[in-house]
Amino acid sequence: MGDHFEQRLTDAGFFFPPDKAPMMKQNLRNMWSRLGLTRAEVQTFHGMLRQIAFKLRQQGE
Repeated sequence: MGDHFEQRLTDAGFFFPPDKAPMMKQNLRNMWSRLGLTRAEVQTFHGMLRQIAFKLRQQGE
């Protein structure tokens, strides 16, 4: 899930300035690991991210 979330944030231009991106990504991964999400919760997050990405692609067309 971390990779998926990072990719969507990258697509949105979240990781700025670029020199701070590695630490920002590490902070996000640390946050995810502390949450202790169940498999169902992770799948829900993936579904939300897919839907957001889908809608954004539709708006860009």
